[in-house]
Amino acid sequence: MNTDLLKAAVSHPPKQLLLPKGFVDAAVLLPVWEGQLLFTVRSAHLPHHAAQISFPGGRFDPGETAEEAALREAREEVGLNPEHVEILGHLNPTLSPFGYRVFPLLGRITQKPHLIPNPEEVDALLWVPIKELLEAPAYAEERIPPPGNRFPGGLGEEFSQVEGRLTRTVWHYPWRGYDIWGVTGNIVHDFLERIREVRF
Repeated sequence: MNTDLLKAAVSHPPKQLLLPKGFVDAAVLLPVWEGQLLFTVRSAHLPHHAAQISFPGGRFDPGETAEEAALREAREEVGLNPEHVEILGHLNPTLSPFGYRVFPLLGRITQKPHLIPNPEEVDALLWVPIKELLEAPAYAEERIPPPGNRFPGGLGEEFSQVEGRLTRTVWHYPWRGYDIWGVTGNIVHDFLERIREVRF
């Protein structure tokens, strides 16, 4: 997948998303190398999203931009050198029920990566061909978020009320025995829909 196609996919500005009360900002990086997206399998010992598939990322440090936070977290989690990443653009921000407004950034790795995952946060790395994600039997479901999750005032985004019950739209992308879902699945869905728009 060439760089021009990736740039075209993020060429139009992301939609605006106000920061809900009680939420904090976070950023994730979608690193691309030779037509593959880099995902992490989160450590089974983490307090949130343990053993799930995610992109490198985390909350902003004071004074950071989304780009700075995403690149710093990618270095801390998988050893990706920020100097070897070209930020191509932003995807649509989204909300995590754990109280984060998440800014996804698409980044092209500019030279062959030599990654060292941080064992405290990452159990494994997955290089997933974008072509296979486009062909994956994806599906969406309406989930009732469990107690303890946070919800934006006025809802919006993937959160809604259905017959008086709070629900959240969650995308799943099955891939080689893994389930890429939740916030990560919703970000993947946005990315792939953008790719489809510029391919055809």
